[in-house]
Amino acid sequence: MSEAPHTWLQAVAEVAKLAGDAALRHYPSPPAVELKSDGSPVTVADRDAEGKARAFIEEFFPGDGILGEEFGVSRPDAPRRWLIDPIDGTASFIRGVPLWGSLVAVVEGERVVAGAAYFPVIGDILTASPGHGCFRNGYACSASSISDLARATAVTTDERFARHPERRAAWARLAGRVQVARTWGDCFGYLMVATGRAEVMVDPVLSPWDAAAVMPIVEEAGGVFTDWSGRRTAFGGSAIATNAGVAKEARLLLAEPAGAPRKDRSMLDVAGLDFEKGGGLVTVVTQDARSGAVLMVAHADREALEKTLATGEMHYRSRSRGPWHKGETSGNTQAVVSLAADCDGDAVLARVIPRGPACHTEAPSCFGEEAMAADALGELDRTLAARAAGPEETMTSASRPSYTRRLLADRNLRLKKIGEESAEFLTACADGDAGRAADEGVDLIYHALVALRSLGVTLEDLRAIVARRAAAG
Repeated sequence: MSEAPHTWLQAVAEVAKLAGDAALRHYPSPPAVELKSDGSPVTVADRDAEGKARAFIEEFFPGDGILGEEFGVSRPDAPRRWLIDPIDGTASFIRGVPLWGSLVAVVEGERVVAGAAYFPVIGDILTASPGHGCFRNGYACSASSISDLARATAVTTDERFARHPERRAAWARLAGRVQVARTWGDCFGYLMVATGRAEVMVDPVLSPWDAAAVMPIVEEAGGVFTDWSGRRTAFGGSAIATNAGVAKEARLLLAEPAGAPRKDRSMLDVAGLDFEKGGGLVTVVTQDARSGAVLMVAHADREALEKTLATGEMHYRSRSRGPWHKGETSGNTQAVVSLAADCDGDAVLARVIPRGPACHTEAPSCFGEEAMAADALGELDRTLAARAAGPEETMTSASRPSYTRRLLADRNLRLKKIGEESAEFLTACADGDAGRAADEGVDLIYHALVALRSLGVTLEDLRAIVARRAAAG
């Protein structure tokens, strides 16, 4: 099915350049920022860049499927697909930081045929095809030969640890052993590994359109690319990229303690479920663990639930499509918080943290907007994220930045306001004034969330800590 490898290298390079150059026209003047359903930023530049890439593919490879970060899936059943991330590192892009790129890969099944990573601002493009080498601007490049972790440089996309806080400790273990640990993340981290300027790059969360392009780049440069569990795949939802010399030691440090991922999920006794009543299946009601919203209803057999327990991500089975891993192709996976059987043992409540929409229509819930439970604190946290992601000059009027932006920009003002709000809250409590105490409590929570956001701590991080403490009793 595949054409000559050099042809695919040229094709992915051309598409990546089309996307990157389209994005570059919006840089460094930051366009308006929106937040997607998973809380990540997106701009008109992302959509313009992916649109240019898709137009090229539709013209020259009209039978191929496309999976892009911004516009989803086209022709999902096509044997060959193009995976596109038009701007990998949007948070850097909107701040005028040049460490962003455009990623394009061609895959057949889960085998990557070729990948390209184009960095328009710094003028670098990396291309690779399995068995044919990795090239930087047309010249062969390679990972470093360092084999002593104490001499290594490790980099990561650190904000993604909010979705996997248990992996933050693993990163801390690694960072404590290397010579240099930095957060030059996103696709730039993989460029550093492939060109010998870093020995380790880790992403606790990674979508297929992020991973597929960089996997052959790292491997053909002489490095090692796996997901967090050590599987050689671009579809594992995470990534550890290293040179060959520190590969084994780095992965041992990053490995989660045996049994740790299953701790909160072990309450489900699969053997105690009644599969016979449903013809070998049980009903699964999937709920957002943060907001309480019902996301979807599906079915699972014993095998699907055992895979769910083993991997920490939801697996289902339907009579029409057979076994399926939620988000395997779209990236919209569901990380399991807990599983619990109902009183009859023929239904399971799955509490999850979704990464992207649950519904095939790209809606957050299969039951529409009305099913999304009101979560005022979550909305506040998303607003704070938008303010933090926005450019410094974001204004609420012609002359003045928003109050949240002012707090985020001024450490002394943040601390002063927390002190004032704490005193007012304590006074209301001391006076026994419930109404005033509630009002002042909300003000205190707002200012505390802003202060935490300035340190990179999100509401999701706080909820994860509460969940861990509750599980510990």
